[in-house]
Amino acid sequence: MALLRCFTPFAPCLTNGELARLSGLSKATVSRLSYTLELIGLLQFDQEARRYRLGAMSLSIAYPLLSRLAVRQVARPLMQQLANRTGGSISLSMRHRASVIYIETTREHDAEDFRPEIGAALPLLGTAAGRAWLAACDDFERDDAYAWLQRSTGMSLSSLGALDVVSTAMRDLHERGFCMSQGDFVHDVNAIALPLRERVRGDLVILNCGMLQHRMPSSKLERKVGPLLRKTAQQIDQLLAQQQVEPAR
Repeated sequence: MALLRCFTPFAPCLTNGELARLSGLSKATVSRLSYTLELIGLLQFDQEARRYRLGAMSLSIAYPLLSRLAVRQVARPLMQQLANRTGGSISLSMRHRASVIYIETTREHDAEDFRPEIGAALPLLGTAAGRAWLAACDDFERDDAYAWLQRSTGMSLSSLGALDVVSTAMRDLHERGFCMSQGDFVHDVNAIALPLRERVRGDLVILNCGMLQHRMPSSKLERKVGPLLRKTAQQIDQLLAQQQVEPAR
């Protein structure tokens, strides 16, 4: 898994040497593991480029999880309605270590906005979704996230500015009903995000909208899209709550 996590949209093909550097494993260990992963289809070796890429079999790892997350099926039609109405990219995410992972995403059919896909890992501190998670989680969850932030970056919380980011996010969530990112992760993308009230398998789920700055400045995003995002979250919460109280058949 340490090797598989090294592959990103920005680094889809990697050599054993690069895998060793990114994973922190020895070159001998990486060579042995990459060969095994290729045999079972999780990696594919590109003979021409002399590099590894993820194999199609790697998709099968996520399928059991995604298929059992009912929030995706419940939320998708409402998310598509919001995307069509606002022209933005609408996503659901859950936290993993120092990142938020997109579990569902949709957009207007002809949207040119930032296009994160399912499985994309975004930083907690630099994104509206991550900030909304940090603002809404309990103390135990936040301490765990802090520990992973320090471990993954090798920096202290003060150096990361984590406490200031969380303080601002908590204030924004209380006063505005959502958190914001104004070009902090992708320089030309503004985003707003808020947590669903209903947890999924005990985990917080974040709903967010991202949009290119030239299509909608942050002030308009806050004023126009903010209320729509809150309403969509309420509708998703209502449907999730209904599912939980329906009698078994």
